[in-house]
Amino acid sequence: MSRILASLVVVSMMSATASADCCNTGCGHWETVESTVMCPQQCPTTKTVCVTDYRCEQRTRTYTVCKKVPVCETKTQCYTVMVPQCQTRTENYCVKVPYTEQMTQDYTVCVPYQEQMTGHRTVRKTVMDQKQVPYTVSIPYTEQMTGTRTVRKTVMDQKQVPYTVSVPYTEQMTGTRKVARRVAVQKTRTITVNQGHWEEYTVGGDASGNGCNTCCPQTCKRWVCCPVTKECPYTCYETVCEDVPYTYCVTKHRCEQRTRTVCCPRTVCEQVPYTYCVTKHRCEQRTRTVCVPRVVCEQVPYTYCVTKTRQETRTRNCCVTKYRTEQRSREVKFTVNVPEQRTREYQVTRYETVQEQKSQNYTVRVPVQTQKQITVMTTKMVPQTVSKLVWVAGNGAGSAVDGGGAACGGAAGSEIGRASCRERV
Repeated sequence: MSRILASLVVVSMMSATASADCCNTGCGHWETVESTVMCPQQCPTTKTVCVTDYRCEQRTRTYTVCKKVPVCETKTQCYTVMVPQCQTRTENYCVKVPYTEQMTQDYTVCVPYQEQMTGHRTVRKTVMDQKQVPYTVSIPYTEQMTGTRTVRKTVMDQKQVPYTVSVPYTEQMTGTRKVARRVAVQKTRTITVNQGHWEEYTVGGDASGNGCNTCCPQTCKRWVCCPVTKECPYTCYETVCEDVPYTYCVTKHRCEQRTRTVCCPRTVCEQVPYTYCVTKHRCEQRTRTVCVPRVVCEQVPYTYCVTKTRQETRTRNCCVTKYRTEQRSREVKFTVNVPEQRTREYQVTRYETVQEQKSQNYTVRVPVQTQKQITVMTTKMVPQTVSKLVWVAGNGAGSAVDGGGAACGGAAGSEIGRASCRERV
């Protein structure tokens, strides 16, 4: 808006400059005229758009699985076996038979003996000499200096960030489940009942005194078993499964767009002055006394013993082992492999491919079109009243607003006409 007002003022000033000569000659006068200008203005507008959401659906698909099924078969195989056989043969061989002979042998012996000799050897001795040696010493000292360094600071900026939220909602569904119920069943079973009775018997004494009472007989009771088998009914409970419908709730999710404020770190660099200490060195010349070693060589006589040898020839008797060849024979056993054909059975496993149909449950996200209200910024042209100066020509020269003009009014009218065209643009 401010740019449009500024352009109108510039156009008015150009019109006034163009018609300055006409004003000086008295051809017309200036008048203030109000005009309506259409100015753009931003305003919020609600708009309905289509948004694609997704919902999850359970589906079932059938696929084929190939399985390898082992099949065992029996096969017959012919093979050759090498059977060892033992045989005997006679072979001749030569034997080296040793025997000993006495012989005389001459040999040379080196006999050692000691001989004393005199010689000279060089001995190196170390002698220390005093010497003045100059040297340079680096003496440290501290100097304070000032510098500038860059410090990075973190500044937090607020920023609006859109994000998607998965909002849960509950949906009621119906299913069938197995319910176990106990049912009374009448059955019969075979039982054995002891229907025995008591019997009385008399035990009397004898002369040997082996009875219960040697004086008088005694009456005793005993149980006589009588097992009887009969069918007896009884009631038992069995479990029966039934399909019972029931209702359950499933939690699902839908996506929503929301906006949140996030703090975004931003690094800002600043120049900060600081003072630091620098260690420097200056060199000084000093002198010190140093012991310098010097080697001196001297000739020293010494006596040493040398071992020498002289050769002597001697004789000795020794036994020498010699060999003579004799022909002998022996029986040798050896093994010969004879091939033999045999038959055997073996198991072979081969695999056959069998196709099997299986079912698989999977989840599919199905798109759903929904209507959503959003706010957008639109531009509208709003009328506005603007005041401007217009040159009115006199003496029949024509109005500057109409665009006519004579000698002096014509130029001003054409310039103002062009200015009004620029205002409309």
